[in-house]
Amino acid sequence: MRSPSYIAKLDDLLYGGLIKPSSILIAGSCGTGKTNLCMQSLFNAARKGEKCAYVSLLSESNEKIVRAMSSFSFYDEKLVGDKLKIFSISSDVVAKGDFAIFEYINENILKDKPSRVVIDTMNVLEDIESTFDERPFHKSELRAFIQNLFQEFDDNNILLIATGEIPAANINSSQWSYIFDTVITLGTTDDGKSNYRFLEIIKERGSDFTSGKHKFSITKDGITF
Repeated sequence: MRSPSYIAKLDDLLYGGLIKPSSILIAGSCGTGKTNLCMQSLFNAARKGEKCAYVSLLSESNEKIVRAMSSFSFYDEKLVGDKLKIFSISSDVVAKGDFAIFEYINENILKDKPSRVVIDTMNVLEDIESTFDERPFHKSELRAFIQNLFQEFDDNNILLIATGEIPAANINSSQWSYIFDTVITLGTTDDGKSNYRFLEIIKERGSDFTSGKHKFSITKDGITF
């Protein structure tokens, strides 16, 4: 089934919205608008009655996360803690390894049965160093761990959206682009007259989409095309 992104025009580019359940990667360099896009989707979905969750892997405080979004018109304080719950997985949990992360997500996020979850940012998982049995975590195991994690979200019929610190120019060579069902990149480019922000859909497994670079701006209303 399709689930709207709740971002004007993006659903048109996706021919009706995002496939649910599935995993969506929002990739781009620092400052390209990845978190803004994800939060805009979450707040608008929560306003429509969906149960949503935002998960930071950057050990940020809830206050800092909320403060960064409070200047946008889509922000609604009444939704936070009710329809939209915010979680921050500490560096201590990540340091304990793959099972600790898996356990935290199951016990704190999946138990609430949200319909939409954002994980920001997936790159932190590249820093996992140990497994549940306290042996070194080999980088070759990362893909299997991520796929098992994604399967948990699929089994619970959750739309999973994750950010990735991956420049648009590097997305085709990134291991993350092969793992996710849908890949959307954000970036900046020069059309000969001025620099502009763009969004490009790289793939959406099992569906067609409108290709090309689509100009957008970040305003007080969030991402606008």
